[in-house]
Amino acid sequence: MEQDVKWMRRMRRYAIPILILYVTAIIVALLLERMWLIPIMVSVSVIIVVMGYQEMRIMWRMTENPKAHRILIFQYVFEWVDAILLTALMVTLLTTGDFGLMIGLFFGIWGVLSPIRQKWFTKKLNQIDPELPTYEEVLEGGEDIWNYHQK
Repeated sequence: MEQDVKWMRRMRRYAIPILILYVTAIIVALLLERMWLIPIMVSVSVIIVVMGYQEMRIMWRMTENPKAHRILIFQYVFEWVDAILLTALMVTLLTTGDFGLMIGLFFGIWGVLSPIRQKWFTKKLNQIDPELPTYEEVLEGGEDIWNYHQK
């Protein structure tokens, strides 16, 4: 678990340079060849899924409650939906404009509801296991949080 947390901290440290790289790649793709946006967004989707999986793995080890594990799986499924919608949005926007706008509207609504979903997951996890720290607390707290919680 310690390795997973260190890996996530390292990934967060590289977040700004990666964001600059992706923004630059998107601008270049828009200027040169718009179809390059599809593999760029697919790679962003893969990153979303990988980061969601890492979050689930870290939080899975923090609790032994099967109900909490179900909530974590449910949350991970929503990460997959985010990734699939992002890829579908980019592909349809570049290939079929009108249908892409409809998916874009759905993706926009889905994105606006994301904080509400996250609060709901956090609330459910707190109801199931009140001592369970949040994901952010685990990443910021370090060894003392996960060692204390594992006892």
